[in-house]
Amino acid sequence: MLLAIGLLILYGVLRTVHPAEVATAIRGANLGWVLIAEAAFLAFIVVRGWRWLVILRASAPRARLGDATSVTGIGFALNAVSPFKLGELLRIGAIAPRAGIGVGEASATVVVERVLDVLALLVIAIGAAAFSGAGSHSFGLWSGVVVIAAISVVIAVVAFLAVSHPQPTLAMIDRIAKRLPASVGKFVDNFAASVLKGFASLRSPRRLAVAGLLSLLVWLCIVVGLVAFFRALTPQLSLATLALACTIFVISQAISITPGSVGTYEGFFLLVLSTFGARPAALVTAVAVLSHVGNILILLLAGAVGALWLRVNRPSLPVRLERPVPS
Repeated sequence: MLLAIGLLILYGVLRTVHPAEVATAIRGANLGWVLIAEAAFLAFIVVRGWRWLVILRASAPRARLGDATSVTGIGFALNAVSPFKLGELLRIGAIAPRAGIGVGEASATVVVERVLDVLALLVIAIGAAAFSGAGSHSFGLWSGVVVIAAISVVIAVVAFLAVSHPQPTLAMIDRIAKRLPASVGKFVDNFAASVLKGFASLRSPRRLAVAGLLSLLVWLCIVVGLVAFFRALTPQLSLATLALACTIFVISQAISITPGSVGTYEGFFLLVLSTFGARPAALVTAVAVLSHVGNILILLLAGAVGALWLRVNRPSLPVRLERPVPS
């Protein structure tokens, strides 16, 4: 059903332009720029795996770079073809036994990742806007960016307060759990304790700073990839303006409703880039289609390599909701 909706949106986008012009523009793409874009998308997976390792090792010293990167590749391969970022659930379940942590702990590290993602994109967008001077011409696009950033900041503050005051936090959760059936209450208590362990990176300024810098690099890889795909078809827009437009577009993709963002990817790309002056619509749509297909292909490749790694290097522990706390 969701795929049908996505295809209808894509059909609607293509109906507003001439499909033949879109195909012609794609055939004329510069191969050199396309290869740069694909390399940047692949670097996104590698650097993201490195950053996840930094976050994981705050509470899971057994975590390995190969596992973190492979699971990241598999998760984003699933995200590339599924709705609602289901790959995040796969990442949580796959990394838990390999890092020797609970599912709650793994979930918390993914939350930290996502908060850092939004804040890094906001920094990149502000920097690009300062250089380009095009921020004032983006109309209402900034309002959505600010809302997403505000939500992320609230989540970060709540997580920091919880991990900084674990006893009061667990006591409050325990009071809530006592009102639930015994089995459910025990699950809530154990899961909450596991989640707090996963937020351990928030207590280390040095680790958090490294993760923050890697977050900037993670999303610069994606922005560079989108810029390269755009340059493969057209030289219009200054580099700073193009980087700003691509960053705001990436933020718009925070939630994927249709499988693989089919339709919504192309629709938002056309909307955002056109707002910044990219023309004509057929050319912008061609960039959207080319970058979307290129992104999916490289993520599926990364997922296949990651799956091979996991098959060769099997975990020694089962997936659990929590891990025992040493006395």
